[in-house]
Amino acid sequence: MTTVLPGTATAAPGGGVAERLGGRVDIADRVFRKAAEQAAAESIGVDRADVTVEIAGSRDTVAVRVRSPFPIPRLDDTEAVLAATPVLEAAHGIQHDLHERLTRLFGREVSRVDLTISGATAPSRRRVR
Repeated sequence: MTTVLPGTATAAPGGGVAERLGGRVDIADRVFRKAAEQAAAESIGVDRADVTVEIAGSRDTVAVRVRSPFPIPRLDDTEAVLAATPVLEAAHGIQHDLHERLTRLFGREVSRVDLTISGATAPSRRRVR
């Protein structure tokens, strides 16, 4: 993706104004993808290795597609199951959080965040000795 920097005006010797043309910064797409993967993993609550992100960018906006398993409580923990947020409500919150975080992180408007839940992941049972 490319970010175009605005031109700047500076005082020139002799009292005039010299205008410097803006430049551009090219950032490899994989940098945006890795940053989005990390942000998504943190928002969802899974490992980054479990998250897949696709980014489609245009000059002014970015659309992000995230695919990840969804963390659920252990099914034998009745209290945790009853206290858990419904999946659709949690997914909507994650989309909203990712939209804000990625807009701030990328420095351009994120027009869309699509979240695909690819399965479920529960915490592993730990053995106590």
